[in-house]
Parts: sequence; structure tokens; C-alpha cells
Amino acid sequence: MSLTQITDPTLLASLLEAGMLICFGVAWPLAILRMLRSGRAECKGSAFTAIILCGYVAGASAKLALASHGHTLPPVFWLYALNTVSVGCHLLLQWRLSRRPAVPLCRPAAG
Repeated sequence: MSLTQITDPTLLASLLEAGMLICFGVAWPLAILRMLRSGRAECKGSAFTAIILCGYVAGASAKLALASHGHTLPPVFWLYALNTVSVGCHLLLQWRLSRRPAVPLCRPAAG
């Protein structure tokens, strides 16, 4: 890849978009793992997660809309799709764990 290609604004924008999606793509599975380990969904905003999910669906839909008008489907579409699945799983887990009775963070020591 030449310096001219790297400084092309379209390529640079695509690389930066992919970097953002990769960073978020790593964060969501880690959040899911932490929630599974703790068995708790407290302090997790379902509305916030749902808004993020809508954002990923909108991003993926934008790429599909371009592809339906003769453009090639960019590889970054698959990052949107993967992140959409991760956030969907996170939201379902939040819903499932929030329906459980609250468990105290620490139990008093037996006397």
C-alpha cells in the first residue's frame, strides 16, 4: 500500500471507521463476560444499550443501502453485523439478569 493510497480520504475514513468498530467489537464481549461472571445487571442501562443497538443497525443498513445501488458491500459491514449481534446478546442478558432477585454484593461474616 503506497502513501498516496493511505492518504486518500475515502480509504482513511474507512480505516478509521473499521478501527472504531473493532474497538467497540472487543468491548461488548468483555462486558458480556463480566456480566456473566458477576451474574448481575445492576447499573446497566437497557435504554442506552438499545440506542447503541439501533445505531449499529443504522450503520449496517447504510452499507446495505449503498450496496443495493451498485456499490460493493464494504468489509466494514461485517463489523457492524458482528457488533449488532454482540450488543443484542448484551441487551438480552441485561433483560434476563435484571429479572432475577438482587443478590447483595457481600454477605456478613458468620459470627
